Amino acid sequence: MSTLETHLSHPKYRSDIDGLRAVAVLAVVAFHAFPDAIQGGFIGVDIFFVISGFLISTIIFENLERGTFNFYEFYALRIKRIFPALILVLVSCLIFGWFEFLAEEYKQLGKHIAAGSVFISNIVFWNEAGYFDNSADTKPLLHLWSLGIEKQFYIVWPLLIWFAWKRKFNFLTITLVVFAISFLLNIKGVLIDPVATFYSPQTRFWELLSGTLLAWYSLHRRGVITLRVVEIDSFVHQFFKIEKVKVPRNLLSNIFSFSGILILICGIFLMNKELSFPGKWALVPVLGTLLILIGGSATWVNRFILSNKIAVWFGLISFPLYLWHWPLLSFARILEGDVPSLEIRIYIVLLSVVLAWLTYQIVELPIRFGNQSNKKVLVLVLLMSILGGIGFYAYQRDGLSFRLKNITPEKILIKRKGLDTLLASLAWYQGKDNWLFLGDNFQKSVSKLTLKIKPKESRIDATEREFSELAKAGFANNVKVILVIGPNKESIYPEFLPDNVIPSPQKYSSFFLDKIHKIPNLIVYDPTEDLIQAKKNEGYLYYRTDTHWNNKGAFITFSGFSKLLGTPLPKLDLIQSTSPFGGDLLEMTNQKDFPLNADDSWDVVWKNKSIISETEIPNEKLTIFGPTTVVINENAISDKYVWVCGDSFSKTLRQFLNATYREVRYVGHWSDKLKSMPEELSKAERKPDIIIVEKVERYFN
Repeated sequence: MSTLETHLSHPKYRSDIDGLRAVAVLAVVAFHAFPDAIQGGFIGVDIFFVISGFLISTIIFENLERGTFNFYEFYALRIKRIFPALILVLVSCLIFGWFEFLAEEYKQLGKHIAAGSVFISNIVFWNEAGYFDNSADTKPLLHLWSLGIEKQFYIVWPLLIWFAWKRKFNFLTITLVVFAISFLLNIKGVLIDPVATFYSPQTRFWELLSGTLLAWYSLHRRGVITLRVVEIDSFVHQFFKIEKVKVPRNLLSNIFSFSGILILICGIFLMNKELSFPGKWALVPVLGTLLILIGGSATWVNRFILSNKIAVWFGLISFPLYLWHWPLLSFARILEGDVPSLEIRIYIVLLSVVLAWLTYQIVELPIRFGNQSNKKVLVLVLLMSILGGIGFYAYQRDGLSFRLKNITPEKILIKRKGLDTLLASLAWYQGKDNWLFLGDNFQKSVSKLTLKIKPKESRIDATEREFSELAKAGFANNVKVILVIGPNKESIYPEFLPDNVIPSPQKYSSFFLDKIHKIPNLIVYDPTEDLIQAKKNEGYLYYRTDTHWNNKGAFITFSGFSKLLGTPLPKLDLIQSTSPFGGDLLEMTNQKDFPLNADDSWDVVWKNKSIISETEIPNEKLTIFGPTTVVINENAISDKYVWVCGDSFSKTLRQFLNATYREVRYVGHWSDKLKSMPEELSKAERKPDIIIVEKVERYFN
């Protein structure tokens, strides 16, 4: 192959930008390793976005105007910059998982490797987020979501700008329009669907485009900006000179830079993940980064802090450090079965730094700056394709479970760190009499059950505020509001838990419910005691191999809160089903021959004949318990108009709600709707008679 001659011009190297990268990566690493101390460190990703947008757009603008832009060369340089370290980390994860992961864990890892290889991790994690989403800290490649955003920008933006250049459109106009659309989608989206807004490229591109706008102004209005800065500096200098105060000539630039670093510091230490992020809060890291870049390399902050040798060194290894740190922390979380000790997390951070430096020296530098052959690009693309194929194969083949044919799950558990500890790191675990339960991968179910963790006061207060606001709005509009708890299966059937999983006498959810019970004008129904009493005579009320209550458990709960609301019950019989029910937990285990029984499944035989029509609510997203719809029953036994806001436990309740009430509006999942419902209620032309909020116990966190 012929040697590739580099024609693309690049902006002059600024050591302070590497220092800014150091701030970004160290903030992210500190947030992941020590989240209680550095609660806003996640904004480091947003700092990276602005830097990337600034540098990439500078390259594109300069070379398009000089006639030296070349798509192949542009993407070849990106491949040599990104692929080497990423391939190394993905291979390491694949090897580690081969020896240590159970089938469902390795299956998920394979899926995430495949997604990472084609830079769509953000889309995959967006679609995974929800009720059955593993805890974030047990996903070793979760951090690749941001890489997906950047690479999608690298694909879309150069093509759009090149097209605009060919058509002689104005770069600034195009950038401003796309920036405005993306920013508005972000502001609106964070209120409607925070998860989608966090992961989707269209609501994140504005952050990179803020760097693009700065790149355009730096290239085309640098002289104007410099002149205005000099004029302001001269005025201030002359003014203070009268008072015999020494003022630096580049005062305004220093103010920009100092303000920028101060904004970033405040964001890193004062922001937290409870905020609706990105939304308006993403302006904090974006503005801070822009001010530092505008200030320029000659300012005091940029010269003496960001251009410090240590800061620059961390900036140079920032990309491999970002790639290494999270998989190591995640592996430790999985193997420990809980949040690793402070000592372990410190060692992991140090190991990440060492691995990042070795990756930079041994892998990155030779490939990026060595012999500039086309072979390198082709080999890197081939390796990444093979790696993605292996990951997809592992996903398709259920985590290559043949790896474990001679090793029982119990042996793997004991190998890791003892049965009791590891149960808290699994997606599921098996109890007595073939009962299956959710593990700590889902909302830290085991840790909450045993009360190894306790909720933060801020979360308790935030949850209380949400329900208090809804209760106030209900009272103001003469609407009854009821909160129905969906008890965890282990709360109703602790007798089927393994002997080494001992529930705490005090329930984790009680920290929330003790306060929620005191909210005026809010009816709270926790069916736990009713279900515990009913199971003595009514048979099984939950499925052995599913997380949810069955039809009988749901109807007992429905009867309980209907009594509190003073509404009638539909006439029906519940008869033992003749067909066993598999369920979501069984699906997780990937076991094909797991013993099933029909004694935990009940069929509903209706005595009332309902005449039902159902219409989907436009512009609303699909929920875990079905589409957002309005259901009208012409043969209802109650004339009430009801709003229902719930989660997956509402799915079984739905049939009883539809059979009872004249009209039921399923408004969505409480995670999306609870905050906005008071305002929606106030604005609604037609008010409901009742609002039912159903929330599963494990989601009080």
